[in-house]
Amino acid sequence: MKPEFWLTVRGVQHYDGLEPDIVELSTEATLTNEDGVLFLSYEESALTGLEGTTTTFEIRPDKVILRRRGLLNNDIEFVAGKVHHSLYDLGHGTLMLTVRTTAIEDNMTVDGGTLKVAYNLNLENMGSGRIEYRLTVRRAEPNSRGDA
Repeated sequence: MKPEFWLTVRGVQHYDGLEPDIVELSTEATLTNEDGVLFLSYEESALTGLEGTTTTFEIRPDKVILRRRGLLNNDIEFVAGKVHHSLYDLGHGTLMLTVRTTAIEDNMTVDGGTLKVAYNLNLENMGSGRIEYRLTVRRAEPNSRGDA
């Protein structure tokens, strides 16, 4: 079965004293609309270190919720200018995450588009950084993965 959507995720992580860490990946995704709320989901891979985890972005007019289920379980709520605390369940222990959303740019429709989320992250008060994710979703073209 050919994928209906193709997702490209570009993440940039900035930590004090270090060069930015840039990660980009492309994968099959689903994008659905349920009563005006968009749900963008994909399966994590070994490349991200979260194989066995499903990641879903719940895109609402006033916020974005990131949900991970499987090997890792976590919910993070992004609301521009707001702070959100959540537990990062690694299966063998949990860590407290504090996220302060600095920007959300939502240009996503049921046909695809882009979503950018930028935030400051503090992990168990041990370290902090700035994270930016840009998601680009497009309809998969026939043979986009080389299938006949």
